[in-house]
Amino acid sequence: MMCVNIALSAACERFYSRVSELKIACVCLLQKSSDVKLRRMAKNVIRLCSVRCEKFRACGLFTVDAALPLRLAGLVATYSIVLLQFEFL
Repeated sequence: MMCVNIALSAACERFYSRVSELKIACVCLLQKSSDVKLRRMAKNVIRLCSVRCEKFRACGLFTVDAALPLRLAGLVATYSIVLLQFEFL
């Protein structure tokens, strides 16, 4: 189960980085190009990425990104410590 979680988090993080690279490429294209159609396309891509490409959320509860396995490991560790305290007190 944890391996699936790590693989999903890595895939989502690669997607997020590709979207940010696309935005950077479009901004560079806007600065260098003088073609009207190319500039319009770059603006539309930037606008679309800003509106549609937000981080994936699992059931609206938490974001799926590279930090998800660390957050889950911290959660398991915290609850394990709490359960151990109840057992040995």
